[in-house]
Amino acid sequence: MTDALIYIIELAAGILFLVKGSDIFIDGAAGVAKKLGVSEHMIGLTLVAFATSLPELAVSSIASFNNAEGIAIGNVIGSNVANICLVLGIAALIMNLKTTKETRRDAIFMTAVAFLLFAVIAFDGVVNRYDAAIFLIIYALFIFYLYRTHKENVEIEVEKGSYVKDIVLVILGAAGVMLGAHFLVESGVGIAELLGISDLVIGLTMVALGTSLPELASSVAAALKKKHGIAVGNVVGSNIINILLVLGVAGLINPIRAGDVMHFTMPFLLLVSVIAAIFASRKIGKKEGMFLLALYALFVIILFL
Repeated sequence: MTDALIYIIELAAGILFLVKGSDIFIDGAAGVAKKLGVSEHMIGLTLVAFATSLPELAVSSIASFNNAEGIAIGNVIGSNVANICLVLGIAALIMNLKTTKETRRDAIFMTAVAFLLFAVIAFDGVVNRYDAAIFLIIYALFIFYLYRTHKENVEIEVEKGSYVKDIVLVILGAAGVMLGAHFLVESGVGIAELLGISDLVIGLTMVALGTSLPELASSVAAALKKKHGIAVGNVVGSNIINILLVLGVAGLINPIRAGDVMHFTMPFLLLVSVIAAIFASRKIGKKEGMFLLALYALFVIILFL
């Protein structure tokens, strides 16, 4: 059996596990949210976002350990661009996504985090251990802030019942998403290497797209179930996690040199982050979705020119 055929089989298996796993995960996460009295946006921003960002965390950490810096940072930047343009774009095409005050607040924070990464890279071209520690501290403070404000300001009817079934669904769904992401990343990297593409471009495209598929599957599943808070919160939360937590952990393992990302990819991420924050101030409909998808197509085309 040739390598190309093995990669194609892995690709198909990855898609299958992702689709089914995300569907199960969304059901479980929504159930946990209702029983805890937590809003869908909060559960999307934290639990769903963290679960769907685990592939990015694993890939960038391993890449940093192996000194594959292009993949480590390219994965994060490329995933964030894909989350905004591709994931949010497709979810908006499926259904008009309603936004809330929480959504607007967190989208602004997501954009601020992107500018923070830009400033760190612009300073000396490296995400060093000191920068990484600051990222992790900011993430911890953000989660604490979310918890405090959520408890004080959000009143949601608590649904009674056992947590067992919902927790089992969350675990099974997350396992399916993780396994699917593993297959997709492995097959994507293999195909890219067969084509002779650089590790930074691999990180920005194949690996980033592979690790963003859990977010895509989860947000699409949430949109189909009319759970707008999870669909949007998942994207915003994942982008925050990718920079603060994923790069924070990867940067502690080894300092990460940014390479050529300042020439195009980092400014592009800032642009789409600002656009997402603007869109979050109102309903995100089909026109916005088509515009975001067009931006992603432009991003990929320019990378391969």
